[in-house]
Amino acid sequence: MRARAHRVGAVAGALLTLLATGPAAPGAAAESADNASLLYLSSSDWDRQPAPRKVALAADFMRIFCTVQTMSAASLADCLDRNAADAAPFERAMACVSALSAGR
Repeated sequence: MRARAHRVGAVAGALLTLLATGPAAPGAAAESADNASLLYLSSSDWDRQPAPRKVALAADFMRIFCTVQTMSAASLADCLDRNAADAAPFERAMACVSALSAGR
């Protein structure tokens, strides 16, 4: 039992080290922005996304954060493009969805 606990601790320590060091390759940061959710994108990351990816990110956001989906993912992506303020895309998405909910 003690040996198993030691192995689990060693694995956990190795994983924490990997997480703390961040991306291993120079291109990994750009790649992670492509695979990120709307929650982690900056405004410039959002602007660089192609239209189909923006709709996919909006759909993912709505699946997780919206219990009643009264807005289509394409409409949310359009709202994020139109309201390109200084706020992060996640904050803008919350504002877009809230504005629609308030207008019901």
